Amino acid sequence: MLSNFGAVGAPGAPPGSAGRPPFRRSRQVPAPARLLNYHIVGFSPVKGDDVTAETTADHRTAAVLRSIRCIRQNVGDAHLLPDLAHTALLSPFHFHRVFRRVTSATPARFLAAARMAEAKRLLARTPMSVTDICMRVGYSSLGTFTTQFTRLVGVPPRRFRKLLEPYADQPVGEILGRLRAVLPEPVRAQVTGWVSGAPDGALAAVGLFRSGIPQEVPSACAIVRPPGIAALGGLPDGDFHALAMSFDLRASVADALVGEDEELCHVGTAPQVVQIRDGRAVSATPLRIQLRPQAPVDPPLVLATPILLAADLLAPAG
Repeated sequence: MLSNFGAVGAPGAPPGSAGRPPFRRSRQVPAPARLLNYHIVGFSPVKGDDVTAETTADHRTAAVLRSIRCIRQNVGDAHLLPDLAHTALLSPFHFHRVFRRVTSATPARFLAAARMAEAKRLLARTPMSVTDICMRVGYSSLGTFTTQFTRLVGVPPRRFRKLLEPYADQPVGEILGRLRAVLPEPVRAQVTGWVSGAPDGALAAVGLFRSGIPQEVPSACAIVRPPGIAALGGLPDGDFHALAMSFDLRASVADALVGEDEELCHVGTAPQVVQIRDGRAVSATPLRIQLRPQAPVDPPLVLATPILLAADLLAPAG
């Protein structure tokens, strides 16, 4: 499952929601209500309006943040699309589009990630049973919750708790360093990327994912010391999104997986989609990923990459 992971990193110059009612869209709101929404959040449908692009972007972010706060404060609620749109003071159709533009995820995917992030926190920090956690984060079916958790995090809930135990208090940078030393390099690098901007001395994990947020096991992964080059291979044909994450040297493995402190995490994405056709990248241009501190609008990081790799490649911590 983790055979397509590589460990390459050379400093130098850069190269040339199941289990709950589904989200549903309401009918388009009447024109007067749409105009009110535009007026409240700063979107003007009138051509030639003097609202600057910067102000418009700020209003979009503020609207999305209102809905995100609602999700995180009440992660077990249904959070239907019309309800979240109402919180953001937007029509459902416009809200869905704006939310995806700001967060790179749909409201439904963001909600699923938020639920899994809270489930991981409860598994790591409390003795609550998996059944109680399932109910706490908004699932009525334990089977559905387990399936969703396994798909997004990479392992079932009970397995996650067991895998975390021996590594929880160890520095995540130390674990990534040990993994970097044993990860096999790709036989043929299909994609290379220049990664920069990590906290001083920190390693970064770079993955290629089928979607724009790091959910499910990546199709390829490498660990690099920024600034440096990551090389990835073993990719099937398809489209992939390059995502990278790095953690402050103070962070433990549990801190990294639970994500309670955004200041400890840096994230970054490549602006272009990686396209693999006939086993080769359509574009030979190397990726560029600039890491930055995690922001409130970023989808929660739910994939348990460090302990998945550690369980696969490292002897149990003794």
